[in-house]
Amino acid sequence: MKRKMLAAFLAATMVGGLLVGCGNSGDTSGSSKSSSGTTSTASASGEVDASVTKTELGEYTEENPYHLVFAFVEFYEQDDAARTAVQDALNEYMIPKYHIEVEFLPLQYAEYQQTIQLMISGGDELDVMPIYYSNASSWIAMNGIVDMNQYMDTPEGQAIKDVLGEANATVGSMNGILFGFPAQKESVELGGLTMRADICDELGIAEEYGLELNQDEYTGKVYDWSVATEIFKKVKEAHPEMTPLYLQGSASPMRRLAFFDELADQFGVLDWEADHDSTTVVNEFETDTYKEAVTQLAEWFDAGYIYPDALTDTQGAAVMMKAGNTFSYMSAIKPGYLVEAKASTGTDCYAMYFGQDVEGGYSTTNVSFYDTGIATNSADPEMAFKFISALYTDPEVMNLWQNGIQDVNYKVLDDGTAYYVDGEDASNFKYHQNTGWFMGNQFNTYVWNDGSKDANYWDKLQHHNDWAQYSPAYGFMWDSSEYSTQITALQNALNTYRPALETGSVGVAGVEETLQKLNDALYAAGLQTVMDAKQEQLDKWLDENGGATETPQSNLDTIAAAKEAN
Repeated sequence: MKRKMLAAFLAATMVGGLLVGCGNSGDTSGSSKSSSGTTSTASASGEVDASVTKTELGEYTEENPYHLVFAFVEFYEQDDAARTAVQDALNEYMIPKYHIEVEFLPLQYAEYQQTIQLMISGGDELDVMPIYYSNASSWIAMNGIVDMNQYMDTPEGQAIKDVLGEANATVGSMNGILFGFPAQKESVELGGLTMRADICDELGIAEEYGLELNQDEYTGKVYDWSVATEIFKKVKEAHPEMTPLYLQGSASPMRRLAFFDELADQFGVLDWEADHDSTTVVNEFETDTYKEAVTQLAEWFDAGYIYPDALTDTQGAAVMMKAGNTFSYMSAIKPGYLVEAKASTGTDCYAMYFGQDVEGGYSTTNVSFYDTGIATNSADPEMAFKFISALYTDPEVMNLWQNGIQDVNYKVLDDGTAYYVDGEDASNFKYHQNTGWFMGNQFNTYVWNDGSKDANYWDKLQHHNDWAQYSPAYGFMWDSSEYSTQITALQNALNTYRPALETGSVGVAGVEETLQKLNDALYAAGLQTVMDAKQEQLDKWLDENGGATETPQSNLDTIAAAKEAN
């Protein structure tokens, strides 16, 4: 059974998908729902005693568990029978401990947002669901999401705060409504170049910059993009048949070149590169930061360093590198990344971090891109909250949902990592979700032994997040529900001019004129109205929040030590 990841997933996240989902559940006959006021207690150790579950109408028991519909996205094809067996195994654990019977509702990424919206509006059975951040305002407006603030002082709420930290636990909030929790995963984006190792070795680039295979953990060593110019020049001179840098018009490289707190949609941002502490909403496309970045791209294009058909090409960086047509591409880099790069490109690669600062930026959008929340359809939101807490605090729950049944769907290796059972691999497995980065606590699952990770991998990703300096607006969520017409017009204007600017295709001579056309089109589409509203909401949030969000001291210490060392 051939497995395929959904095509063009990263591109799809930029535009949002629409969805028709199909539930696949075990026998749920005899289960019931009832409105309730559940209570829980905590043991002396702080662990939630999930066995104490009472309701206004009685008590949920093993014989009468709460029936909970859990909607989630499947990015890989699963065997139906295997999924049902995993659901049954999860319930063998959930019912005695939590008095919850879980019904899986697997959805496809391309359509999940529309499916959930239709379920909410239609009053269908639905408890726990994934929430794409840009849907939050409209789903809140239609009274489709439960405000979870009311549960945060419970033992389950405290347990979630203990896992995520206070700031991350409340980042999925809008207008005072806590609509969702982000996945516990790596969230800071530190970008750079992925480069062919053989060419780097041949031209002395590896020796000059101390590059090694599988050396992708960030240490605070970051290079200015002028260094990339020198590298591209060497490659172009030695290999004129090869494009030094692959870019694609449909995939913006701006997050690798400069960090803006996009405040959800880029139509009014904080220019973090210019001033880490600023809370003034500005037009990204009028900033010196943006102009300098697209001018750099234009200089590379004029010099022949960027793929000449970048504006229209659809092949993708991995295909181009595998074919021997490109030397490098821009990417977000994290521990374990280079093994993944080799798998997709078919060649050994080196990674170099580039940027203006040692630290990476940390914004609401970085962390709260996908969240886990409760539908107002839920007959018992407190029980749904109990289940969400288990997704963050109970390794057994996450491992069953993500990896399946031990020794049936996966095995634990001697080093403490997990892998497919004998006879199965990535091409024919029956059950393996691999979506802990999307919902729940990825760090509570076994590290999957794909060749790039060891048993300490989650610790490395935790440390990767320590390189982040928080945006002063971290935790602010822009409510665009009253500006949908302007947002659509603004996106159309941006799509008209942005690809040419961000592939360098306009050339240096065309930067000024194209930027002016872009900004004229944006203001004609209502940019100032949107920026004014966003600034007003941000100012209100800052006042209610007691000022700008501060970066944790542990992060500041990590960043300071790296600056001193480098």
